[in-house]
Amino acid sequence: MPNTIDAVTTCAGKDLARRPLTIVLWWGLPIAIGIVAGLLHLSFRAVAGVWAAAFVWMAGGCLLNAWRCRRVHCYISGPVLLLGAIFQGLVASGVTNVGPRLAGNAVNATLILALLSFVPEMVWKRYA
Repeated sequence: MPNTIDAVTTCAGKDLARRPLTIVLWWGLPIAIGIVAGLLHLSFRAVAGVWAAAFVWMAGGCLLNAWRCRRVHCYISGPVLLLGAIFQGLVASGVTNVGPRLAGNAVNATLILALLSFVPEMVWKRYA
């Protein structure tokens, strides 16, 4: 059985969420693009499409990170971001008949749930 300290050190070395550049590329940039899209006064469906793409990108980073280093929060936030992406994709394509307020609230809820996925790491441990 490997030493627990060695396993945590190895995981930390692979963790994308511990490097500033990868944090910006995987999570900061998509959030910034989504915010800018909202400020450009595009149609809410176009903004929903941008958020759908942003959530897919962020989910990809989380799922990759969960696979690489078994980060607990990534096991939670990856699926949450995918669900947000699916909902925003449905809004963007017109499949769901919701207004801009509900679409915006869904973006906010997705981001808040992804942020809350750090809580189990504070209570339990960072790596599974």
